[in-house]
Amino acid sequence: MTSSSSSGFDSDSQSRSRQRPTVDERPQPTRRRLLAAAGAVSLTALAGCIFGGNDEDYYDGETFVDEDDEPEYDGFLEGIDHPGTVDWTETPDEEMVIYVGTGLEGMGYAPRSVRVPVGATVTWEWTGDGGRHDVVDTDDAFDSGEKHSEGETFEFTLEEPGTYTYYCTPHHHRGMVGALEVV
Repeated sequence: MTSSSSSGFDSDSQSRSRQRPTVDERPQPTRRRLLAAAGAVSLTALAGCIFGGNDEDYYDGETFVDEDDEPEYDGFLEGIDHPGTVDWTETPDEEMVIYVGTGLEGMGYAPRSVRVPVGATVTWEWTGDGGRHDVVDTDDAFDSGEKHSEGETFEFTLEEPGTYTYYCTPHHHRGMVGALEVV
């Protein structure tokens, strides 16, 4: 008695077609495949530089406080990308602009920390990236209120010497913090 399959094909040919290819049957690396993979990796890296995470432009031409004189900010800036404190002690007030909504996904301030003289007026300017942000001093000296549009600003005159640390209320948990040293 011969049995026939109701599906129209025999089980031996079906099991053979589901077998994994042998090593000899797998696609082998070629120069073309390696170049294509390298190109994909390069394109991904370039996209990261263009579309976020890079604050280098905000620091072009800036002078930094000497490493030996770098404030510690009581550890407030630990765990974030912080290239050092920018020295604005000789900078005119109209050039003291901290950008809000920088870095990866617009979750940073640039520069992260600055040194300014007593009486300086610092301006925070929104980039429009990263959603709603604010600038809130940890000791309630200032609070910008939430803003989100590119070009919006908040100014504060620093009349007392000392250290001011601040954060973005909606993004504090993401490390959106900054600091001022007033000398």
